Amino acid sequence: SFTDTFSTKSADDYDHFSRITDYSSAKSQESSEAENKRFEKDLKSRHRNACKEMDNGKYKLAIQSFEGILADLLTRYDMNHERIGTALHNIAVANLRANELSDAKDAIEEAFRIRKVALGALHPKVGDSLVEFGIILMALKENDRALKVFLEALEVREEGMTNAKEGPERQQAQLHLAKVLHNLGCVYTELDQFDAAQETYNKALEQQKASFGEWNGKLRSKGDSTKPGFLTMASTICNLAYIELERGNHDSAIGFLNDSLEIQKVLLEADNKLILTTMQNIAYVHCLQSNYGKAKDIYMEIAKLQQESYVAYAKRGWHTSIKNLIYCQLRLFDFESAFDNLRKLEDVLSTQEQTGTSAPSSDLQTTHELMGEVNFQLARLPSITEYTQRLLVGQGCGLCECQPGEFHDAVDAESWFPKRPTKGSKMSGHRMSYA
Repeated sequence: SFTDTFSTKSADDYDHFSRITDYSSAKSQESSEAENKRFEKDLKSRHRNACKEMDNGKYKLAIQSFEGILADLLTRYDMNHERIGTALHNIAVANLRANELSDAKDAIEEAFRIRKVALGALHPKVGDSLVEFGIILMALKENDRALKVFLEALEVREEGMTNAKEGPERQQAQLHLAKVLHNLGCVYTELDQFDAAQETYNKALEQQKASFGEWNGKLRSKGDSTKPGFLTMASTICNLAYIELERGNHDSAIGFLNDSLEIQKVLLEADNKLILTTMQNIAYVHCLQSNYGKAKDIYMEIAKLQQESYVAYAKRGWHTSIKNLIYCQLRLFDFESAFDNLRKLEDVLSTQEQTGTSAPSSDLQTTHELMGEVNFQLARLPSITEYTQRLLVGQGCGLCECQPGEFHDAVDAESWFPKRPTKGSKMSGHRMSYA
């Protein structure tokens, strides 16, 4: 029998067999370790490439890369593993950037569920996914649900603050808490709960200052790690300005916007979208206050930056900025400058119409009509000096039937009054993390 045959083996034979088995096991373990190292090395390389694709705006490629990483992880880990949750989190962020909001929502909901199971409800990575979840819900206009999600994220961040040790760990916890408070303020603003929004933004500012200090007009070094924090601070200050604007507190709004702009101009390129949007908002508030001289100077600077920029979004905005500038010049009765800019605008619109790019024919038509009105005023009153003198000596404007002491616009340009710009602040999310 097999048993009998085996029992005739000597002790030396057993030892030899054992050594062979141990050797085979060791070789197998070495091979497995080498394979794992190759797998991790390849995964890290693909993760870096996916992040580069994100940085370069190639979101579709990034999504494919992150989905490939997820597929490979699923061959090694079960569905509720922490690394699967991280991979899904990255896919959600990539879809959010690509404006694929439905796919982003599906991925982040699953990432949150898995991380909560694998790590515990109050783990910092669970907080990361909750923050992204809230941002996605806001993008989908599901603000009531976003509010609940951010309040849950706030609980996670407050727990992190409680457990954080003094030093870099606490500084990071303060920054994470500030980001959630900033986003929570955004939700309150969208829900028109301005008192709650203002209170929350002020709490965010407190945590920002506690984390990386007051803004002193410059960074400590070229690679200062506080730059992202100060940019978030600038966004929070902008958001406070928008609340003041909603309440009609124009001077206060301009004060906050100028404070934010000071930070942005140090940290960002001159033609950065955030800078241009903040400047547009300042000019818009000046128009609301009928401070057309100040608004004109700002619109002139914006138009110059946009015209000289190599960035597509900045160049696209020139059309709107020059219209706003023209409006201010007309309100200041600077018809000569307004007419010169109308001719520039006409040239651009005509070219766009001929090439079939973006400009509606109605824009060109209204530009022609306004040019005719302004040209008529120039023929009647070639000098702005004479116009001003007539107003000062109480002779009426000389351009219409108004009596001394009254005022009527010489040109009907109210349809050109600057439209309220978009809000320049943005939500605060988190970077990709290696899965």
